[in-house]
Amino acid sequence: MTPTSSHDDVGDRRADRTEFGTVNWIRGYLRRRVGLTLARLRHPRVEFGRGCDVRPGARFMVARGSTVRFGKGCVLDYGLVVESRGLLEVGDRSVFGHHCTVASDESISIGQNCLIAEMVSIRDHDHAFSSTDASIIDQGRETAPIRIGDNVWIGSKATITKGVFIGSNSVVGAHAVVTGDLPEDCVAVGIPARVIRYRGSDVPLTEE
Repeated sequence: MTPTSSHDDVGDRRADRTEFGTVNWIRGYLRRRVGLTLARLRHPRVEFGRGCDVRPGARFMVARGSTVRFGKGCVLDYGLVVESRGLLEVGDRSVFGHHCTVASDESISIGQNCLIAEMVSIRDHDHAFSSTDASIIDQGRETAPIRIGDNVWIGSKATITKGVFIGSNSVVGAHAVVTGDLPEDCVAVGIPARVIRYRGSDVPLTEE
């Protein structure tokens, strides 16, 4: 019996990996196609772009007359909650981790190629609470648009509050609470979120 060469063994292992990868790719492709088809049937008020990956358990509560659009190739992970009474627009290839909440009473715009990690909250409204003579629940809501640029990474459990602008190419740290505008190319952390440096530079900003 002729012994098998190490070269042949390597070739066999590569073939096995290729076959395993192909099978998984096919399964994933079919799951995405079925998930997208079901999402379009169940949520006719939501516009899903070509190739969106809508995972099981994603929920969409969209009022009549509101507009919700997801661009091509977006990933909407399980447990995502979308509520809209206004406008919500998301650019191509943006990804939402599991159990995110995106709630629009007025307007939320999220750019292309954004990474929204798990359990992030993005809401363009708050409860009004200025009066001490009335219950907070009876004082209504205050709204202001949110704009998030392209290629923004928002870390897990961060909160984006009403009326803020986050510039393109920025990074928001995990657990941050964004209450004011953030410029492009920045790295921001903390409660409330503050810019600690700019991408491409390792030099921290000097605190004033």
